[in-house]
Amino acid sequence: MLRSTTMFLALALLVLAAGCAEQNTEEAGPSNTAETDFCQEHQIAESQCPFCNPELVESLGFCNGHGVPEAFCYQCNEALIPAFKAIGDWCGGHDRPESQCYICNPELDPAAAEKFVPENEQPLESYTRRQRPPSQNCANEDLIVRLESADAAESAGLQVVRVERRQLSRTIDCAARIVYDGNRYARLSSLVPGVVAALHKEPGDRVEAGDALATITSAHLGSAKASFHLASTAVKLWKKNQAREADLLARGVATEKDFIEAEILLAQSQIALGDAEQALLSLGLSSQQVQDVGRTNDTSSAYTVTAPMSGVIVDRFMAMGEVVQPARPLFAVADISRMWVLVDVHESDLRDVQLGQSLVLHVDGLPGETVDGRITWVSTELDPRTRTLRVRAEIPNPDGRLLANMFARAEVTLGQRPNALVVPESAVQWEGCCNIVFVRKSATVYEPRKVHLGITSEAVCEVLAGLETGDEVVTQGSYLLKTEILKGSIGAGCCEVEPGT
Repeated sequence: MLRSTTMFLALALLVLAAGCAEQNTEEAGPSNTAETDFCQEHQIAESQCPFCNPELVESLGFCNGHGVPEAFCYQCNEALIPAFKAIGDWCGGHDRPESQCYICNPELDPAAAEKFVPENEQPLESYTRRQRPPSQNCANEDLIVRLESADAAESAGLQVVRVERRQLSRTIDCAARIVYDGNRYARLSSLVPGVVAALHKEPGDRVEAGDALATITSAHLGSAKASFHLASTAVKLWKKNQAREADLLARGVATEKDFIEAEILLAQSQIALGDAEQALLSLGLSSQQVQDVGRTNDTSSAYTVTAPMSGVIVDRFMAMGEVVQPARPLFAVADISRMWVLVDVHESDLRDVQLGQSLVLHVDGLPGETVDGRITWVSTELDPRTRTLRVRAEIPNPDGRLLANMFARAEVTLGQRPNALVVPESAVQWEGCCNIVFVRKSATVYEPRKVHLGITSEAVCEVLAGLETGDEVVTQGSYLLKTEILKGSIGAGCCEVEPGT
């Protein structure tokens, strides 16, 4: 208190030394009228101006409610606000005098700075009650509750615990379902219409990329190969014709017109060959297979469905001799060494869910076993029916014990603190603008303390600011103490409440 008083006295003297307006000491004329009792320099009544009348600091004393000399307390006397602004002593970012802004200048009073948490850019309405930072204008922390005797605390049922540090994790439980990894799952179709001539793999079989799964007899494929051969043969013939016309033109036997017509026909045949080759590629043949068709003069109608990746045949949708169409799936292949977990997060928790967070999966069909995973995707929309947020995680499945469409419970870790300062949840009370706890200073004295809370888990809260290790806080009975510091609360009157010192 003495330190703060000295600081503001020094401020007043500094302003005087810099040439602040002097008091009007002329004996003639009125001395206390509205016209003359006004300090133009500081835009405040001359008789209330602490900058021109430093003796006011001592005469008015100290404001226990806000921790500053009464003469400089802008919260008790709003008329001081223009005075602070007039001398350039105003912090626009925190709407208070710069000389009293412990947020911007914690070196002014480190003890006071610890009580406050810098304002977040988010509006207070965006915080939950437990996450809201302490109000910097709340004076309840400057009060104390004094019991009549130590026996009164026992009669009121007050219980205290010591603040400690421990590892703390905040988790939520969500419904989950296991599905195939969408990047390692394929539904295969025939690219040509036809009839199933042979089946080479069954559901449950392991396959490698390129393995034959089924053979389809397709007249469409045979026709495409024939068109390719016809176009290839035409190119060869028109190349010979163009060479012959070029030779005749050089010997003067043929005309230039005949040579140009031969070149046009060659170009047309080459375009037709390109179209025929592209048709085979679009039917799923590789460039090498197309070359083999041209080299071997293959015109068969056999079309092979192959595996695009290594995995397991998880389903088959046709039988031998069945007619198939390009739009119809024939096989489903999946790499089951890794699976996806689809987690439904409640709307109230969605702001805390982020990419990279870990989770532990408890599968209904595998009691007692857990699987670790990590969130890799968060949806950008809520399910309109369930009002939940869809989240996806990846989990390993090396032995294949996890099956698609298994139900599970996902324990998502939202936050983890290896050395958190914690208090029981029952110790925290909301008094209208701040979360507070009551610290036992003696057997009869209890001090309200504003706290800034972090994550909450296992019935304890993380304390980011406001307490220290070893403080003793009230758990059972903390609500009774809260009623004592709030005017008009039901139950008030069993204790004595007085300003702190």
